[in-house]
Amino acid sequence: MAPATERRGYSYCSLRLDRVLWRGRGAILLSYRPQTCVLPEFEPTQFAMFWVPGAEAIPLAPIYSSKDRIDFLVRLRGSTTRMIVEQPPARAGIIGPMGRGFKPKAGAVLLVGGGTGIASLVPLAGWASRSGARVTLVYGARTVSELAPIEMYLDGLEGVKLVVATDDGSRGVKGTVVDALSTIDLTGFDAIVAAGPPAMLCTLYKLAGDQGLLDRFYASLETLVRCGMGFCGSCMLPCTSSLLCREGPVFPGSMLGCWVEAECGQRP
Repeated sequence: MAPATERRGYSYCSLRLDRVLWRGRGAILLSYRPQTCVLPEFEPTQFAMFWVPGAEAIPLAPIYSSKDRIDFLVRLRGSTTRMIVEQPPARAGIIGPMGRGFKPKAGAVLLVGGGTGIASLVPLAGWASRSGARVTLVYGARTVSELAPIEMYLDGLEGVKLVVATDDGSRGVKGTVVDALSTIDLTGFDAIVAAGPPAMLCTLYKLAGDQGLLDRFYASLETLVRCGMGFCGSCMLPCTSSLLCREGPVFPGSMLGCWVEAECGQRP
């Protein structure tokens, strides 16, 4: 299974806010249009450094992108994301695409997303569907007000099954995405891809390991990204020479042992 496609050639593109697609509790879905440029092509799971004038640039994976439109799902985490969520910038800029695209050669794909991790999995679901794969997309949040309306991006895709979970049971399965997986036979999938908070990835890593499926497990990691181009080394995967901004953000389970030990407080 070849998880990555090599792509380089960063470009800057200035953006103007087109509309706010959705507001949730501590989150927002924004649609931007390019001003004087053509948006670069993003492969599934690639991301951009999103620059807010007067603030820093932060890594964001587009939940949708085309030549004339790009959408971002942003959740409040720090000062910059607070600025974006509370007062979406009318002007912004992106540098990208960063990282490698992830395209598993699989007939059946299980995608598990929590929080803004779902942003990188929606394009992957679209690509897999158009490639003829059977896709199950599990999306979880604490409550219904935190669930972004991702159905708008899945409409018309064949072979995609959406399973929703909320901690409080306000929509879909009551519980976490792991609870939602309890009724799904993981052995029926050729690839299992997860994106979300570290605690969620830790639990799914252990679940895949307990079932002998680490060779099918992939995780889209979130970590500190400063330059986004591989110069600073701040996003290096523990115990490897691999940089999230170049070789990632998706890594196979076989490379995650030291990351699991550092993030999960447990030995793989």
